[in-house]
Amino acid sequence: MWIWIIIIAVIVGAIIGFSNSGKTEDAVDGAMAGGCLAAGCIMRIAILVLSLLFVLWLFSLLFG
Repeated sequence: MWIWIIIIAVIVGAIIGFSNSGKTEDAVDGAMAGGCLAAGCIMRIAILVLSLLFVLWLFSLLFG
């Protein structure tokens, strides 16, 4: 599922990059920027969820 979000962000970034100047280089730059941004956001969410799960596990170990 997460790969589809990255693919959609790459497509949208390419379209926006191409529509601004009409050059294929800008479309590639927009696609790369969109993909990196989406992947970075997904990684941040994953790190947040894993850290919350670790804290909950630690509290259950200490107080459970």
